[in-house]
Amino acid sequence: MRRSVARWLIPLLVLACVGLAVAQQAVDVRQIVRDIERNEFRYADVSYRMTMRLVEGGEVTRTIEFQVYAKGSDKLLVRVTAPGELAGMAILQLGPRTMYIYNPEDRSVRLVAASARAQGLAGTDYAAADASLVGISEGWTATLLETTAEFYKVRLVPNSSDVSPYSQIIVWYDRAHEKATKMEYYLDGELAKTMERGGFVNRNGYNDITSVRIVNARTHRVTEIEISDYRVNTGLEDRIFTKRSLMLGE
Repeated sequence: MRRSVARWLIPLLVLACVGLAVAQQAVDVRQIVRDIERNEFRYADVSYRMTMRLVEGGEVTRTIEFQVYAKGSDKLLVRVTAPGELAGMAILQLGPRTMYIYNPEDRSVRLVAASARAQGLAGTDYAAADASLVGISEGWTATLLETTAEFYKVRLVPNSSDVSPYSQIIVWYDRAHEKATKMEYYLDGELAKTMERGGFVNRNGYNDITSVRIVNARTHRVTEIEISDYRVNTGLEDRIFTKRSLMLGE
């Protein structure tokens, strides 16, 4: 009788332990994802200058300058300031899934389809969908792939094509700096590009990123981004994050 009970009891204990481990991982990865998203923007509002350089064959072939404004977790405005032929173009993101682009040539504003958000801006490999990781706590399935003393490695898979143009994103979350410092972006299951973020400064009491490097997985083309002139909690008004403001160039 005792042997019979033991035969049933041991497998049940094993299953219980496995279930507990799976449940614990699920709790942990959800918290990690919330931390990644929250630490993208820790201020009420922030603005900064962004200089992007396209490097091909070891030489800089194009330089583009932007002014970026963000407020809360759901408002992001990116305006092109140079070169002249692109100046005035702007992207407005309201929440993780609503994005508009403004074309100054015909003063038109159009809604950007989810499938188009992975297209690089002005011939670079920096896409509108790469502006931040805000929104990854909803509409994504997260799996914790690896844990070390330095980072968490998380796989994010969108629940539908409306959520993201990417089939999956692999994120390395730096535990010391509390920031996502490396991302792999996949399209249709294949690696499309790798983004690395660093150059931390702590002028505002929080780690800000000042450099980004994107490598195209197929062509090995490089897009380098320099971020400067951070301004935080300046009281940005909600009206600048509207379609009307987009058209007026405010």
